[in-house]
Amino acid sequence: MLVGTPRGRALLALSASLFAIVTASSAVAQDTAPTPGSVPPTTQPATADDTTGEIVVTGSRIRNPNGASAVPINSISAAELLQTGTTNIGEVLNKLPGTANTFSQANSTRFLGTAGLNLIDLYGLGTQRTLVLVNGRRHVASDVLNNAVSTDINTIPSDLIERVDIVTGGSSAIYGSDAIAGVVNFVLKDHFEGLQVRGQGNITPHGDAGSYYGSLLAGKNFADGRGNIAIDLEYARQNSLYASDRSNYASSNGFVLVNSAGGANTSGPANNQFFNDRRTGTISDGGLVAFGSTTGACGRDSQGRAFTCNYLFQPDGSLVQQTGTRVGLAPTAGSPSGSSFIGGNGNTGRENTLVQLYPELDRYSANLIGHFEVSKAFIPFVEASFVRTNSVGQGSSGPAFITGSTIGSAFGYSAPLSTYERPNLDNPYLSTQARAQIISALVAGGANPANITGATRFTLRRNLTDLGTRTESATRDTYRIVGGVRGDLSSHLNYEVSANYGEFIENTRLEGVMNTQRFLLAMDAQRNASGQIVCGSQISAARAGTDLNGDAANLARDIAACVPINPFGNGNISQAAKSYLLNSISASGKLTQLDIVGTIAGDTGAFFNLPGGPIRGSVGGEYRRETARYAQDAGVANGYYFYNAIPAFTPTSFEVKEAFAEVQLPLLRDLPFAKELTVGSAARVSNYKGSAGTTWTYNATGTYKPIDQITFRGSYNIAVRAPNLAELYTPQGQNFAPGFIDPCAADHIAEGSANRAANCAAAGRPAGYNYAYNQSLVYRSGGNPDLKAEESRSITAGVVLQPVRDLVLSVDYYDIKVDNVIQSVDGQTIVDQCYDLSNPNNQFCGQFKRAGATGGSGGEEPFRIIEGSLLASSLNYAKLQARGINTDVTYRHKFGDFGATVHVVWSHSILNDAFTDPTDPTYITRYNTTVGIPKDRVNASFGFTYNKLFMNYQVRYISPQLIGDYETVNTVQGRAPTNPNQYPNNYYPAVDYHDFRLGVNVTPKSTFYVGIDNAFDRQPPYGSTGIGGGTAIFDNIGRRLYAGVTANF
Repeated sequence: MLVGTPRGRALLALSASLFAIVTASSAVAQDTAPTPGSVPPTTQPATADDTTGEIVVTGSRIRNPNGASAVPINSISAAELLQTGTTNIGEVLNKLPGTANTFSQANSTRFLGTAGLNLIDLYGLGTQRTLVLVNGRRHVASDVLNNAVSTDINTIPSDLIERVDIVTGGSSAIYGSDAIAGVVNFVLKDHFEGLQVRGQGNITPHGDAGSYYGSLLAGKNFADGRGNIAIDLEYARQNSLYASDRSNYASSNGFVLVNSAGGANTSGPANNQFFNDRRTGTISDGGLVAFGSTTGACGRDSQGRAFTCNYLFQPDGSLVQQTGTRVGLAPTAGSPSGSSFIGGNGNTGRENTLVQLYPELDRYSANLIGHFEVSKAFIPFVEASFVRTNSVGQGSSGPAFITGSTIGSAFGYSAPLSTYERPNLDNPYLSTQARAQIISALVAGGANPANITGATRFTLRRNLTDLGTRTESATRDTYRIVGGVRGDLSSHLNYEVSANYGEFIENTRLEGVMNTQRFLLAMDAQRNASGQIVCGSQISAARAGTDLNGDAANLARDIAACVPINPFGNGNISQAAKSYLLNSISASGKLTQLDIVGTIAGDTGAFFNLPGGPIRGSVGGEYRRETARYAQDAGVANGYYFYNAIPAFTPTSFEVKEAFAEVQLPLLRDLPFAKELTVGSAARVSNYKGSAGTTWTYNATGTYKPIDQITFRGSYNIAVRAPNLAELYTPQGQNFAPGFIDPCAADHIAEGSANRAANCAAAGRPAGYNYAYNQSLVYRSGGNPDLKAEESRSITAGVVLQPVRDLVLSVDYYDIKVDNVIQSVDGQTIVDQCYDLSNPNNQFCGQFKRAGATGGSGGEEPFRIIEGSLLASSLNYAKLQARGINTDVTYRHKFGDFGATVHVVWSHSILNDAFTDPTDPTYITRYNTTVGIPKDRVNASFGFTYNKLFMNYQVRYISPQLIGDYETVNTVQGRAPTNPNQYPNNYYPAVDYHDFRLGVNVTPKSTFYVGIDNAFDRQPPYGSTGIGGGTAIFDNIGRRLYAGVTANF
C-alpha cells in the first residue's frame, strides 16, 4: 500500500540500495548485537577511535588511552535495551532509575499537540534541562508546543544503537546549553557488516494494546576495511488502549474527600476515603441538573451541609433523579462538584473512549551511516535519517462539555449569545415531564413560583459525547543529516569538523472540533410562526447579538446555516446539527537546527610529559542556529472553536557562537598508592543573540587511582540553559484580570510586606491614591524577550571498585542546583512583588508601567497602571535542587558452556526541591518521595546462557510514593505537616515488576525468543490510570506476552 506514496518510493529506493550493499560480496556479520542474554561491562563506556585505538568517552572531547571518566556515566548496551518486550526505546529509558516519567507514551496525551511524544527527564528537573545527543552531537527538537527544545526518542533508530550513555550533572562546558541535569548520548554502530532482520510482536492476555516491530539493517565494509556504510529501515506500531477496554479501568475507583473541606487533620478518620465504582455528581453524558435543598431532602454531608438534588436526562428526554450512595462534601456555592455517588445511574467518566490510556502510534524510520578513510588525516563521515511518526490522541470529554458558564462569557461572547449555554424552560425540546420536574425542584430549593417563567434559565452540565469524538492526529517528520571529516594530523594531534542540520515538521489534523459560536446559536431553539423548531436568530437576528470577532458577515453565515440542537439526553443531537457544529481543523509547526562544530585535540607527548604522561587537550568552536514556527487554522486562532487558540508563532531565530577548550593533566602514574592521578578542566564562552548575552561555563574534574582496583572520581560543573524560543517569543495576547487589586491603593497598602509603602511612595504614589478595579485590568501574556540564562552548579563524587576481574561497582553522589530558573508568574503576583521586595528596582517592576502625574494616554488616572502594559510571563526567579546517590554493579563471567551476567542500577534520591514562591525565595516545595519522584528505584538484570539457550530476568523496584504533597505529612523548614491524616495510607505502596525472556540460537546467526513483561500483572494502585504526570511511573498495560526473531545473513 505504500509503494505509490512518496514515503513508499523513498523506502523502496533505500531497500534497493540495501540489497546492492548486501549482494556486492559475501556478507559476514562481524559486528552484530551482543549474544542474547549478555550484558557488557558499563563502567568504561567508550568508542575506540578508528585510527589510534584511543577512546573518547561521553562527557569529554579528548581521546583517552584507558577510557576512564571523571563524571558518572551509566551505560546501557544495545543488548539490555532489547531484553524486554518494549519496542519503544524511549519507554525503556523512562523506566531507568534516575529518570522521571514526565513524558512517556502513557501520559503524553495530557497536553494539546503532544500525543505520542516520548521525552527524557533526568532527575525530574524538566525535559528542557536534559540534553539529548546522537554520537555526541545535538539532535533537532521534536516538540513545538511544549518547549521547542526536547528531542522525541522515537526519532532515534533502535537497531543502530550500540549503547546509550547517561551522564549525570551539568555538561555545558563540553556540549553547551541545556545540559543542566545531564546528557543522554545515543552512540550508534559505525562498523556493522552483514544483513540483520528482526521482528517482534506483543499482545496482552486481554488481546489489546498490541505492539509490533520490524527492522532491516544492512552494512558493508569496503576498501579493505577503511570504509563502512550501513542502512537501517524500521517500522513500529503501538495500538491504542482505552479505560473502557478493561474492567479494572472501566470502573472509576479512587479517593473522595468525605469529612473535611480543608485544614490540618491530625486525628480521627482520614479526610479522603477510597471507594469503588464512583459515579460523578458533576456532569453526565445526557445532561445533569442540580438544585439546592433548604431541607436537606437529598441528604447531608459529614459537616451537616445539604447535598444538592441531582437529576439526569435520559435518552428519551425524561428527567430522573440520580441514584446511588452519596459520598463526599456538599457544595458551598451551588455547584455539585466535590460530591460523588457510589453506584447508581450516573456516569463514571470512562465510558466509550473518554479516557485513553495509550495513544496509537506508528513509526517509520530510514537511516544511513557511513565513513571512508581516504587517509589517516582525512576520514569523511555521514549520518542521515528520516523518521515519520503518526500519533492519534483523543480528548476526554468528546468534542466539548458545558457546565453553564464554560462557553459563553468565558470564550469572550457577550449577551445575549453568551446566555444560551443555559437552556430556558420554554425550550421546545424540553419534555413536559422534565419541565415540571425542574420547576418542582426549583420551588423545593426555595425559589418563588411567581418568579419562574418560560424565560427562566437553568444550568445543564453535560459531556457532549453524542457529537462523537475529538481526535488529534499528528504526523511528525524529522530529517537529519550530519556531514563532516575527522582525522589524525600526527600521532599526537587530531581534529574533527562537522555540520549538523535537522528539520522537524509537524502537521496536526483535528477531527470533531466544535464551533462554539454555532453551538450557542443552536442552543437557542425556538418555534417559528409555523410551529417548526428553528434557531432563535433565524426568527430575529437581534437574538444573536454580535460576532465573537465583530465579523458581521461570518455571523450572518452562521445564522443562515443554523440547525437547532436537542441537548436533553444522550443521542438526541441530529446528524444535521452535528454537521453544522463540527469541523476538521489543522495546525502546523516547524523547527530547524543548524549546528557547526570544529575541534582540534591532541597531547604533548612529542615534546613534553608530566609525571603521569602527556598533557591532553582540545579547543574548538561552535555555531548554532535554530528557528521555529507554529500556526493554526484561522478559525481556531480567532477563538471560534472548542480548542485552545494559540496565536501564530514566528519568532526570530535563535543563534549562538561559542568557543570551548578542555585540558587533562596526568600528574602521577604507576607509583605506590598512585597508579593514576589526573585532574582536568573545561570552559566554554557563549554569545547568544538576544537577552541571554554572553555566558561562561566551566568544570573541574579529577580521578585518583591508588591501586588498580579502586578509582575515585569527582567533578564540579557550572552549566547554563539559555531561554528557548517559546519562552522568549511566544506571541503576546490580550487577557483580563478580574478582581485585580492595586497594591499601592490605600485599602491594600498595609497588606503586603514592610517595604510596600516606601516602594509605592518612591514610585510616585500620590497622597490618598486608592484606585479600585470595578472591572478587569487588561494585561498581556506571552513570551518574555528579556529572559536571562538559567545557571546550575553541580557536584559529583564517586568511587569505582573492581575487586575481581569480572565485577565492577561504582557509587556516585550528585548535587545539582539550578538558579535563575525560568518560571511563569501571574499578573497580580508581578505587581505585588514589585513593591514588596526590598529592592525597588527588581525585575518585577519592569513588567508594567504606571501613568504619570497627568494621567495615561488611555485616559488612566494619575499613577494608575496603564491598561495593557502589564506583561504576565516567565521570569528568572525560581530555583531547583536535586541530590542523590547512584549505584551501578556489573558482573559478567563465563563458566565453560555456562555464562552469567548481572547488571544492577540503583538511584537513591536524597532531595528534590523547588523554590518557586516569589513572595518568599527561601520557601521550599519538596518533591522527594512524591509520586513520580520516589526515594529509591532499582533495576536489576540477570542473564544466563547455556550453549544455544539463553534466559533473561529483570526486576524493577520502586519505593513507596506519597499520594499527596510532601508537606501534608512531613515537617518542612519548621512548618508542621499541613494534613497528616489526608489519606488512610498516605503512600502508594512499593511496587516491583518482573520480566522474563527465554530464547534459543536456532543457528549461529538466528535467534528466536519469547518473553513476558510484568509477569505478575501489577496494576496502578488505588484506582490510578497511570496517565498522570507522576502516576505514569506505574505500568498501566499490565502483563504482556511477546515473541520475536533475529536473523543475520
